[in-house]
Amino acid sequence: MEKNVINADEAAPSPLGNIDFIALFFAVYEKKWYIIAFALVLTAAAYFAVQNIRDRYQATATLLIGGSEANLISIRDVYDVGAQRREFLMTQVEMLRSRGIAERVVDSLNLEDHDEFNQPVKPTLVGRLRALIGMEAERPIVDPATQSRQKREFIVNSISKGIVVTPVRNTQLIKLSYESYSPKLAAAIPNAVVNAYIAEQQRVRADVTEKATSWLSERLEGLRGKLEASEQALNQFQQQEDLVDLQGVRGLASQELNETMDQLLEAKRELKDVQLLYSQVRQKNLPEEALLNQPEVLNNPLVQAARQAETNALLGVTELARRYGPKHPVMQAAQDELDNARAQLRSEIRKLVASIEVDYFQVKGKVQSLEEELSHAKADLQTVAQKEIRYDELKREVDVNTQLYNTFLTRFKETREVSGYETAAARLADPAIVPRRAMASKKRLLILFAFVASAGLGVAIVVLLDLLKSGIRDPQDVNRKLGFPLMGMVPKVAIAEHDALPLYSYFDAGHGQFAEAIRSLRTGVVLSRVENKAEVICITSSAPSEGKTTVAINLAFSLGQLERVLLIDADMRRPSIGRRFEVAPSRPGLADLLSGRFSIDECIVRDKKSGIDIIPAGIRPEDPQRLLGSVQFQSVLKELRTKYDRILIDTPPVQAVSDVLVISRYVCSLLYVVRAEDTRMGIIRAAISRLLSLGVKPEGVILNSVTMDRKSAYSDQYYGYYPEYS
Repeated sequence: MEKNVINADEAAPSPLGNIDFIALFFAVYEKKWYIIAFALVLTAAAYFAVQNIRDRYQATATLLIGGSEANLISIRDVYDVGAQRREFLMTQVEMLRSRGIAERVVDSLNLEDHDEFNQPVKPTLVGRLRALIGMEAERPIVDPATQSRQKREFIVNSISKGIVVTPVRNTQLIKLSYESYSPKLAAAIPNAVVNAYIAEQQRVRADVTEKATSWLSERLEGLRGKLEASEQALNQFQQQEDLVDLQGVRGLASQELNETMDQLLEAKRELKDVQLLYSQVRQKNLPEEALLNQPEVLNNPLVQAARQAETNALLGVTELARRYGPKHPVMQAAQDELDNARAQLRSEIRKLVASIEVDYFQVKGKVQSLEEELSHAKADLQTVAQKEIRYDELKREVDVNTQLYNTFLTRFKETREVSGYETAAARLADPAIVPRRAMASKKRLLILFAFVASAGLGVAIVVLLDLLKSGIRDPQDVNRKLGFPLMGMVPKVAIAEHDALPLYSYFDAGHGQFAEAIRSLRTGVVLSRVENKAEVICITSSAPSEGKTTVAINLAFSLGQLERVLLIDADMRRPSIGRRFEVAPSRPGLADLLSGRFSIDECIVRDKKSGIDIIPAGIRPEDPQRLLGSVQFQSVLKELRTKYDRILIDTPPVQAVSDVLVISRYVCSLLYVVRAEDTRMGIIRAAISRLLSLGVKPEGVILNSVTMDRKSAYSDQYYGYYPEYS
């Protein structure tokens, strides 16, 4: 027997897809008349509500910031810093809305006694309901002082929140507007706000000027003392260090230092030359003749003369030696002359060495003396520099104190001179006038808004209700939410609520759309397996009342027009096929066949009108699952396959019992019936997961009870399969 199984990686259905906005659009379209009626009702209520709204008046005043400022002298900088900047303008805007200005307006216009702020308070809808049912609590008694303070607080807040302050772009103008039921009050409040602002600015300026004068006077005394103390410290330092011309002293010390450095460099170069010669002539055990190799000794005139004399004496001895013997008087005289010449040469060399030593120590002493002199010169220069630094420090302090004193003295005199002349920081450029006409009525806008809002609310309710439907709503949901192909759709037939679909509706000409849907389902079943034909088909669902039995019966009718078909009722717990075909309850069926009491031919019932054979459920057994899982059931199916081209088995729901899990092992294909927009997704997924856990994969999904007249984006693709034939 062929078994419909799947791999482990195919066991999970596809996750929930995205929201189908096209389906939501058509759901709203279906309920359009309900939405329109809902919107019209709420709009009518809004129409009668806005009729009681009183007309309001608005007046506008224009304020010019700094327009008449006469900036006489620089003391204005104390309170005019940044007057042209945007930050300053926005600051003035907030000041115009401030509580202090509102309180001045309340006092100047005596608004506590004005009729607009003394209207009786109308109870709210909640208050009316509470009073109607007797839940209104007794209000505590408030003393007159507290009541007056609360009333003033209310008026001040109303003025502060009601005044509209708007800066005019790229100007120093500010427009102030106010709305009121009284046209006179609408014009009086902006003008009063401007006047209160100007008065407040003048008071602030006067306070600033007075405080500045007092503060500058105190600071001048302190700065004068600092200036005198710094000047006295500078004079004392000059006298103590005897500084008459500090620049001349520093120049002389610098000149002496430079000259000493030059002399020291020259002496060091000379010492370097003499030291080399001195180191050569002072070598130990060095004979005088060896010093003749030194250029300084060889180039000495006295040494050269002595060496020439030695050479001449040596030549004379050499010539006489040819003619005389060594003891000849002439020869001896020549030899004595040669010895004297050599002694003279050695004497000159010793004198030259002694002279070199004397020169070396003289130059070395000169270098040491110049280094000491340079060190003293540096110390003197550093002393002069330290004195100069201290002098400059004291001089800068005197200059700074002088500058500060002069600045504060100038500001003090400016402030004192202009203290009696204060100009307005702003002026009323365009006063508000009493409006003659009320503001443009917003009643029509409110009614229009009520209609749009109520229509939007109706649409939102319809969309929300549609989204709350967790079942399969359209063909797209089958693949998107379940991950299985759509085998076919069965339309919803218009019948009474508690009536059942007539058994032979498939053959009724009045149900052409239903019959065409079944034929399309038959085509899908046949073409789904062209080469490997599904001879045994199991039909099940997630829960009862999803129409699986109806689908099984009508699919059998449709297949019976082409093939030999057997319909088996395997739902032994709640059998219905035998009852629908009016088979006698005592007639043997599947349970009797599997128990071995009857043969196959005795259990088969022939339906003459449709031409199909039926095996009803039979007498209900104690354990239907044991019979369905027996070898006898497998043998019966094997024998029936030799007699019929197609066998359809109607099984119990998956979530109700486990019978279908046993039957699915012996079938070729399993079709899963889902009732559109009825069965919850959680139940469907739980049932399918139960099948998949045992390796059974549904061949496809049959969507039952589909509303075919619903206008949907999928009507051309799916619903067009079932046209009405005349």
